[in-house]
Amino acid sequence: MKHQLLILAALFLSSAHLKAQAPQEGYLVNSFWSNWYVQAGLDMSLQNPYGHDFAGSVFPNGKTFGINVAAGKWFTPVLGLRGRVNWENGIRLFKNGHDNWLAPFYEPGENMRKGGYVTVVGDIQIDLHNLVCGYRPDRRWNLQVFPRAGAAYNFGVSKGTPLLGFGIGNTYKLTDRCGLYLDAAYNLVSSGFVGVEKDTGTGSNSNGFFDFCIGVTLQISKTKTFKQ
Repeated sequence: MKHQLLILAALFLSSAHLKAQAPQEGYLVNSFWSNWYVQAGLDMSLQNPYGHDFAGSVFPNGKTFGINVAAGKWFTPVLGLRGRVNWENGIRLFKNGHDNWLAPFYEPGENMRKGGYVTVVGDIQIDLHNLVCGYRPDRRWNLQVFPRAGAAYNFGVSKGTPLLGFGIGNTYKLTDRCGLYLDAAYNLVSSGFVGVEKDTGTGSNSNGFFDFCIGVTLQISKTKTFKQ
């Protein structure tokens, strides 16, 4: 019995040693300066204010256009953080006259004349491809989901609001440094964002909007892999 235990222990130690020696792909996360990126793109929003028929009337009443910029870092193949700023309905080049649902209500062009609105958010990015299928540095398309939190300010009515949202992101790698991204998210804001006070009966966090973003993503620090 004693000899059998010694044999089993030797086999266990041998297998552990071989496993430790086997090459494994991983992701270098021990440097603060690695795996950073920036993004810039165009944005379209579809407003969904409280008490309005989104399904039947969002076109043309709820549509606006804008720009967005972002910077982020991947800490692991699965988890990343991104900060994003969006300026919507404030650039006359994107004027469309379809902002009836963006406060002040039913005064076409007034919200744009006053500067549109701005959102500043932080996204917690979870890469589903790397989570489910494992990290592959040569993968071109990656799918992510992201909860978000931040704030918005509507220049049209001089009111700010906290913001909570959830989105789906797609990135497509063109080269090791450059790629494309496409995001879609729904954002909840308070009734003050659309110029309605809380005591009117609409309540808080009863309004929201979809946003759709497309643009370019650029790696500004080297994304590294390692073997051990």
